Amino acid sequence: MKVLLYILIILIVLIIVIVLESIREHKIFKVKTYIISNDKVPDSFRKKRIVVFSDLHNTFYGDKNEKILSKIKALKPDIIILAGDMPVANSENRENNLKTAGFIAKLLDIADIYYGVGNHEKRMAKLEHLKADWEKYIGIISNYNGKHKLYYLDNKKISLNYDESRINIYGLDLELSYYQRFSKKTLSPEEISGNLGIPNPDEFNILIAHNPEYFKSYIEWGADLILSGHVHGGMVRLPIIGGVISPKPELFPHFDYGQYKKDNSIMILSNGLGSHSIKLRINNIPEILLIEFD
Repeated sequence: MKVLLYILIILIVLIIVIVLESIREHKIFKVKTYIISNDKVPDSFRKKRIVVFSDLHNTFYGDKNEKILSKIKALKPDIIILAGDMPVANSENRENNLKTAGFIAKLLDIADIYYGVGNHEKRMAKLEHLKADWEKYIGIISNYNGKHKLYYLDNKKISLNYDESRINIYGLDLELSYYQRFSKKTLSPEEISGNLGIPNPDEFNILIAHNPEYFKSYIEWGADLILSGHVHGGMVRLPIIGGVISPKPELFPHFDYGQYKKDNSIMILSNGLGSHSIKLRINNIPEILLIEFD
């Protein structure tokens, strides 16, 4: 009987520790820097700084996200890339979605924003009962009178010219069926080309693709740098093993966090800045990414 009591006490203490640690990690964030090497990057672009974040999900560091805003200002980015899932796609989050839109709009005082589509943006824009909320959300950002421009990349491409060279930023907008729970739909390079066209292999091509599961197809399509999120780092991260569960849900997802390389292409997968539904983070501190080129 005493053994069972001791086990129960240990379990209760463990649960309390996990809850407290998750609460702590949801209140802080870090900056993770990646240095990218690729011969296709123009010399005039090599000193540029890109700030990237994903999966904010209406998380606020400070009342209006002033802590995130201050940190991004201090990083002095040349461009800002949002890799999807800034709001939460349900009507209960209406007010916080508008508050998130106000925060994103203020980023336009810092640099141009290249906004990629996540499943939550897609859901808001597509589902009839959320369309009015989406129009208000994107309207706040689009109508903000900032110093810089917003580029909402729903299957769109923007070229950035530097001297006589350029890089391209593509935003892939996948249908919601590609985020289906408990299954994985195939995505071919040809289907990506149908949405985005065929990239110039002689130019450096950045692809914002929220769902990292299709890494191989993104590379075969022609992406040099892929920026993804969606998996939240696996929520709980174990030493050596990595992420435990994705929001899909999927146990021990193959693509969970960090940098993945194949040939000359790289995918950088962020663990995001927030959570929704299951608000759990252990050994998984939220992050802003800073990408530089050598």
